Amino acid sequence: MPASTATPPRATSDDAVNVLAIVALVLSGLGITSPFGIWLGYRSRNEIDRDGGIGREFASAAIIVGWLWILCIVLGLIAFLWILI
Repeated sequence: MPASTATPPRATSDDAVNVLAIVALVLSGLGITSPFGIWLGYRSRNEIDRDGGIGREFASAAIIVGWLWILCIVLGLIAFLWILI
């Protein structure tokens, strides 16, 4: 039997851009609103997987940028508290 290769559905010109993914990327990039950006990123990525559309890259970037901001904030707080001790 020949091996079948499953390809992900391709976006067509009729697919709409998921606005929620773009909003998630903007909120994640702002820093202070990164938890909301992370939440919207996961939500929009699930929506794109379920319904199709364009913007999965924006949602994934929002999740990565948001978690990097959280990491920077936590490390900054640890360094600040280390200096106070």
